[in-house]
Order: sequence, then structure tokens, then C-alpha cells
Amino acid sequence: MYKEFKSTGKEAMGVMNEISSGLGSFFEHQEKAIADIKEKEVNPPKGKSLQAQAIENIMARKQIQQAEYDLKQSLIYDTPAELGDMWNQFQAEREKLIKDKAKFELAQKKRMSEKHEKLRKQRMNSISSLLFVLPSWFFLLPALD
Repeated sequence: MYKEFKSTGKEAMGVMNEISSGLGSFFEHQEKAIADIKEKEVNPPKGKSLQAQAIENIMARKQIQQAEYDLKQSLIYDTPAELGDMWNQFQAEREKLIKDKAKFELAQKKRMSEKHEKLRKQRMNSISSLLFVLPSWFFLLPALD
């Protein structure tokens, strides 16, 4: 009986790993597709009319929305009860990660800004010191002749 339960547990873990891997792959491809659409909006392909590009962008967005809707429905209605409320858990975790990433990026920008400001102040101090010293050099030059 123990071996049977252990085997069932391994199978369940395998299924959960497959689900996780598939979902990760879906969202990676979704992000790439969204980035591709944004890139085409900024730099439209040459040799294609703006109207054709506009309809392609709309259709691509609709396909992405439909795929996410289908995934949502699947996670809500087809996920085994043991996994709980997968869609809402996923949404909550995704929002948390987005906020964490935004905080990290903001902190990184702040650090870079502070670093640039420190370097700017050092340059200004160096320039000020040089400007203070230069007049004394000019007074010394006639004495050297």
C-alpha cells in the first residue's frame, strides 16, 4: 500500500511539474509575442502597408487574449481539486512578482541616479579646484620668463 501511495505521489508531482512547465512556456511566448507587437508598432516592417500592419497587430492581440482566456478557463474548470484555485493563486503571485520587479527596477534606477549625481559632483569639484588653481599659474608664468 505504501509503494502504491508513493508511486501515486510521484505521478502527481510529475503532472504538476508538466503543468508548471507548460504554463511557464505559454507565458514566456506570450511576453515575446507582446514585445514583438510593440516592436512592430515602433518600427513597422518595410514593404507592408500601415493598414495591413494595423490589422496584423489587432489580430495578434486578439489571439493572445483568446489564448489567455482559454488558459484561464482550463485552470478554473479543468484543474484537479487538489491544486485548489489555481487561476486566482496564479494572478496573485503574478501581481506580487510584477510589484517586486517594479520595486527592484525603481531602486536600481535610484542607485544609478545617485551614482551619476555623485560623479557629476566630483567632476564639478574637480573643475572648481582647477579653476581656483589656474589663475595662480598665470601669475607664475611671467616670473618664469
